Amino acid sequence: MLRWTIIATLALTTAASAADLNHSETAATIALHAAKPGRTDGPEGSEYGKGGYGRFRGEGRFYLEGLIGAATVDVDDENGIGTSQTDLMAGLTAGYRIEDWLGFQLGYARIAEQNADFISGGIRSSYGAAPFSYYAALDAEIYAPEGGSKHFGLAPGIGAEVALTDRLRAGLRFQRDVIFADESIGISRFAATLRFDF
Repeated sequence: MLRWTIIATLALTTAASAADLNHSETAATIALHAAKPGRTDGPEGSEYGKGGYGRFRGEGRFYLEGLIGAATVDVDDENGIGTSQTDLMAGLTAGYRIEDWLGFQLGYARIAEQNADFISGGIRSSYGAAPFSYYAALDAEIYAPEGGSKHFGLAPGIGAEVALTDRLRAGLRFQRDVIFADESIGISRFAATLRFDF
């Protein structure tokens, strides 16, 4: 009887030790996994800002972009007489990126010496990898020279940017405005840009 009691006691002690060891390993494994940064168990896009994704963020990001540069306005009237004038231009664009590569934007620009305003809205599609990227844009706009008629136009454009910080980008942009009017009006705009992402 004593022998069976000793065997049972040893068996219970061994089972309890194994259970404690297994529990300790499970707790250590959970703690190890919890301590690792950059886990992606969350919803789509939640991994941005962690690990190697520090410079990127997914959908739902606002941005403001200031620009300064020059604009050349070429006008050919109905008699074929052409004029061309180049002046300083400045503007501001506000946008919303619905995806990392696609955004909508609204803009305002002014050619100071010609007293001409541009009010625009359109889309921007970005490509590339950090810290460099490039984009193509297409805006519909109202061209409103002071003392003249307002005209509708389309403005395709291209640009390139470099990331200065996680939120700040500097770049160059070119766009060609095609204005729909009785006379032929073409505007070339070249500008340096500075964009801040919220």
